[in-house]
Amino acid sequence: MPTTGDLADDLTAAVRGSEIFAVYQPQVSLESGSIVAAEALCRWRHPRLGDIDPVTMIGVAERSGAIHALGRRMLDECLETLDGWRETGRDWAVAVNVSPLQFADESFAAHVAGEFSRRQLAPGSLVFELPRDLPPVGNGAVLPQLHMLREIGVEFSLAGAGEESPSPELLRGLPVAEVKLPGELVRAAERPATASLREQVEVAHAHGLRVVAEGIETLTHLDIAVELGCDRAQGFLIRQPHSEIVFP
Repeated sequence: MPTTGDLADDLTAAVRGSEIFAVYQPQVSLESGSIVAAEALCRWRHPRLGDIDPVTMIGVAERSGAIHALGRRMLDECLETLDGWRETGRDWAVAVNVSPLQFADESFAAHVAGEFSRRQLAPGSLVFELPRDLPPVGNGAVLPQLHMLREIGVEFSLAGAGEESPSPELLRGLPVAEVKLPGELVRAAERPATASLREQVEVAHAHGLRVVAEGIETLTHLDIAVELGCDRAQGFLIRQPHSEIVFP
């Protein structure tokens, strides 16, 4: 079994090669039924060990410092994907998971801003998914970067597990446009949907935020998302993650 150090060395090399790639899971509007966005999910296919669990990969990347190179690689690949969608007339957004540690590098926001301008991306076409637990955001160097990126058109989504609604202080303090309902909570819900899920949707809508239900695997899950008043949904029922950048 490789050590964390071995995996860190392997990951550093993988970022420069073809072992790291993105798969995309569409999000649909529950109002129109049309694809409006896709979440980019990072995958690592190790030449000896096979597919590395994403949680393990991100943990190794954050502890080793490789998260910066990995995040830049994923961002650049997703922006190329956006260009491909636009060329085929698909006006979709791409959502990318980012680690708060990436904002410790002050050049990250500048790079994003430069790419946003160079590629002439439409506001809202790039979404960064942030975890709900954001201790680094209190750092004075991080929050200004979030607001700067929001001003140029990058949107932020608050994701991650949680049975309680994000606090009003968090929603007011962060420039978020979206809240995601964790898939495990949606799948565990019974009809009528639980009060905690309903409260999360109501709080988000009260702050002018859209709500995405994750982990939709059955028609019952989809019915719950509609019943809750969610704006978008994603999950295996709608489409499994795929490396192709064009969905029919």
